[in-house]
Amino acid sequence: MSKLNFKQKPTGLFKRVLHAPVWLFRARLGFLFGKRIVMLEHVGRRSGKLRQTPLEVVRRDGDSYILCSGTGPNADWYRNIKSSPAAGLWVGSSRHQVEQRFLEGSEAATVFVGYEQAHPKAATKLMGMMGVSHDGTHESRVAMAAKIPMVELRIRAE
Repeated sequence: MSKLNFKQKPTGLFKRVLHAPVWLFRARLGFLFGKRIVMLEHVGRRSGKLRQTPLEVVRRDGDSYILCSGTGPNADWYRNIKSSPAAGLWVGSSRHQVEQRFLEGSEAATVFVGYEQAHPKAATKLMGMMGVSHDGTHESRVAMAAKIPMVELRIRAE
């Protein structure tokens, strides 16, 4: 059995499996994922087309959702929102306008500590797939956070 490698963009069947939640969100069935999976809407930096990407929430605090790029800083969705702000965020069966803010190393490292405590198996798996690790010190986590960048999306009051 081959090991999943998130250092490269997914292709083939694996890409289709990762994209399957988009159809559920579009059908307004996103509530099936609870609040741990959301769908980010963003505009392609080259195509200009609206894109939709399901992502795991690293931390939620009220109307604030922190997402990490589990495939690194070269993930298309991450590069797209660096180029042009997120177009929207689907939480459950509702779409929201959001404001975005990129987390710096120290803050991202602190958020990742919370993720490790809340979801130790998922955090270990993510680090293994990304080929990153830390030695438990804050400095080591900060260095690792540069390879797994995070963004905060805050729902705008409507």
